[in-house]
Amino acid sequence: MSSAMRSRLIRGAVMLGTVGIASAVYQVAAEARDRRRFPPPGQLVGAGGRFLHLLDAGTGSPAVVIVPAIGGNVLDWLAFYRELARDVRVCVYDREGFGWSDPPPRGRRTFDDMADELRQGLAGAGIGPPYLLVGHSIGGIIARRFAVRYRGDVAGMVLMESSHEDQARRRQADGWGRGAPRTLWYALRRRVRILGLRRLAVQVGFSGLNAEIARGIPPEYAAAARAVSLTARHRQAVVRELILIARSHDQPPGLGSLPLTVLTAAGRDATWMQMQAELAGLSTAGTHIVAARGGHDLQRDEPGLVASAIRDLMTRIREPVAS
Repeated sequence: MSSAMRSRLIRGAVMLGTVGIASAVYQVAAEARDRRRFPPPGQLVGAGGRFLHLLDAGTGSPAVVIVPAIGGNVLDWLAFYRELARDVRVCVYDREGFGWSDPPPRGRRTFDDMADELRQGLAGAGIGPPYLLVGHSIGGIIARRFAVRYRGDVAGMVLMESSHEDQARRRQADGWGRGAPRTLWYALRRRVRILGLRRLAVQVGFSGLNAEIARGIPPEYAAAARAVSLTARHRQAVVRELILIARSHDQPPGLGSLPLTVLTAAGRDATWMQMQAELAGLSTAGTHIVAARGGHDLQRDEPGLVASAIRDLMTRIREPVAS
């Protein structure tokens, strides 16, 4: 290697190192500033030595407990939560690592860990059973694990565009772009993302995050939503959950006669639709509803449909069983 080439490589390495250090310093300072600017909108409750952030409003029983998707937090559900709380008690929370909740402990997490964490958080907030669980995407797996571990606490369940425990393997059969390799590739892209640079890109408008937030977050919380989505712990939590779903090859547990409604978005591929039908069949009291329109975030695209499914299931739960 010539001395000129060696000199260029050294200068390039120094420049990359300088950019990396500057980005890290900017990221740490920005996160500290955001914590001061955006206090949690709900309450922080103890859960196994850590704090979970949750919102709780309305009255009645069973309490509706919303379990968000990967990367989701209370702000994604805020508009829906406010409307539903007019006539039922409803709670939505940030899983550890997301929103305003503490990061999870080091080491591999399981869906059972997440179910236990949720139960501890509900107890800490004084929200007692019975619960009507609403599981969105990966939240559907957590809701099912909760129902298996604490069967007596769950009165019913709505699964909205729910993940399937074996989806990574089964979707991989449809092509590389659908199964575990794609999920792991997405996790890798997240992991190597330089957060300081991404934060700058969001500020100057070179990112789709602002448009995404504008579609689903009340305007008064848009800045807070950007802040919590740009933290290092949010990125780490997303990566860990993506890896968890990519490695999952289990079968969903049976739910007996638990009142169950499965909501699926329109226009999904055949494998996804088959898995959704299987989820509805986990209970002898299961119902499968396919939306006429809307995508994965049905609480945003079809809030009336989701609210109607919850209220209808609430009525089924409350009706006395005919003798």
